[in-house]
Amino acid sequence: MKNIRLASELTLISGTYFLGAYFLYRKVSLRISISEREILIYSGLVVAVWVLYLVFSGYHFLNLGKQLRVKTKREKEAAKRLNQACQGTIKALISALDCRDHATWVHSTRVVGYAMAIAAQMGLDEEEQHKLALAGYLHDIGKIGVPDHILLKKSKLLPEEWEAIKRHPKIGYEIIHQLDFVNNTADIILLHHEHYDGGGYPFGLKGEKIPLTARIFAVADALDAITSDRPYRPARSMEYAVQEVCSLSGQQFCPQCVKCVEALGVEHLTQIEQDVKQPDKLKFKPEELIYGGV
Repeated sequence: MKNIRLASELTLISGTYFLGAYFLYRKVSLRISISEREILIYSGLVVAVWVLYLVFSGYHFLNLGKQLRVKTKREKEAAKRLNQACQGTIKALISALDCRDHATWVHSTRVVGYAMAIAAQMGLDEEEQHKLALAGYLHDIGKIGVPDHILLKKSKLLPEEWEAIKRHPKIGYEIIHQLDFVNNTADIILLHHEHYDGGGYPFGLKGEKIPLTARIFAVADALDAITSDRPYRPARSMEYAVQEVCSLSGQQFCPQCVKCVEALGVEHLTQIEQDVKQPDKLKFKPEELIYGGV
């Protein structure tokens, strides 16, 4: 396409040039007598100038093409270095979370599994599922800012300690939204503890003012919380978790998301709980999100 355009422009310029040279010759020949020798010299000069123009244009075009190739190569190299930096940043964040509190990391992996199943049941496209998965692995990154004596406490939290825990969505948001390559997950991280009836935190958003991905995540997060051991109670069964989620439809959880949990069923959700223990069965593996998603 570029070559055709260049040929068209060159033809137009050449035609205009020769037409101008002819009209100049006609104008001069009407005023004075011009010998054949002078006509030949003039014609040769016109052709010579045209040839010089072609040579210059060809050189300029080739040189420009070379410059573009060099620029493109540099841009690709810069993009590759930036991509590697982005990958390293995500890997560092995930590793930091895993090292700080391995239980939180395992929890995040299970939540991703449930969230992916609900998202697929709701018909979300691959891009939205990818974003949801990445948010899932990073959703508790804000707990890095929670003191160890609170985060790792084995007994029930005191009210002031619970308030410290409740700050982790905002802390996570502040970390993630500054990173351009993952900031599309920041809202999920910030809002995954909001309740459908407005009783959640940090803003008390209500209904569809909460993004759908955050509503999905809230349900997935709750399923894992109920089926996991807590300092104040043992883990409950998946059947109990599904019943509990359904009983809070329209209150804590989005009814649309709850219907999808019901459609998935206890057996399917239990299978997901087991599958996430086997990395090869994860739809979006952490390393794929790191190395293929940024």
